[in-house]
Amino acid sequence: MTRHRHRRLFWVLSLVAALLLDAVVVEPHMLLVHRIEVTVAGLPGEWDGGTVIQLSDAHLGYPSPASWRAIDTVRTEHPDLVVVTGDVADRRSSIPVVVAWAKQLCEAAGVPVVYVPGNHEHWRFDDGQAMGPFLDQIRQAGFVVLENESTRISRRSGGTGLTIVGLDDSYSHHMDVEAGFSGLAAGEQAIVLEHCPDDATSIVASGHASLVLTGHTHGGQARLPVWGDRLTAALEGSPFVRGLYEVDGIPLYVSQGLGMSVLPVRLFCPPEVTVFTLKTQ
Repeated sequence: MTRHRHRRLFWVLSLVAALLLDAVVVEPHMLLVHRIEVTVAGLPGEWDGGTVIQLSDAHLGYPSPASWRAIDTVRTEHPDLVVVTGDVADRRSSIPVVVAWAKQLCEAAGVPVVYVPGNHEHWRFDDGQAMGPFLDQIRQAGFVVLENESTRISRRSGGTGLTIVGLDDSYSHHMDVEAGFSGLAAGEQAIVLEHCPDDATSIVASGHASLVLTGHTHGGQARLPVWGDRLTAALEGSPFVRGLYEVDGIPLYVSQGLGMSVLPVRLFCPPEVTVFTLKTQ
């Protein structure tokens, strides 16, 4: 092998080693805080300027250092509401860890923490026996669990409640849009939580959604530069990969999430916490 080929091989191996180090050691411990100001139709005046923190896809059971760091972020930010859009658990053995995380998150938030299930909870617990007890445990830890239903949350300062609709996971075929919006008055607007963004169009078609918050994709988790979004969209079979979109005039956000699944790596796609500031039209 010539000296030139030796040198080229050295640089290739060095690049691969650097990428592996970043994916396994560096990025999983990072935590981006994305701040987004979003206009919300029908927002109660008391909620103008209110803040909502979204966490998603903690996948506790896999290594998830960013999920624990996110608790400190919530404590520092003093939000008016925290929402968790599914996939907090990745295996049955992780339930004690999930419960501990939920308790610490609720204590740090000091405001309601609203949760909707993801596909991994249904895959791991939905055998007719385990899902109910799991949800009961995280309710006892402090989560407000919504399964195709709605609730109203008042801001720290009080006043009119903000309507939140929590839809069960569409990816595992548990979403029921009609049931989720059944408690709303005609023309009433709501912030909608759902784990998977694929069915955002049907959620918006209900006429009640003013903002839709989802996760599921991990933003690709391990992404290629330049082509990352296109490749993830092709693999997911959905155009909604990460970040802010607009569906028929309604904002949709897809979180990159906190944890990891399948492989314990993050590449060009760090974990994120999203802080939304809500504004009236």
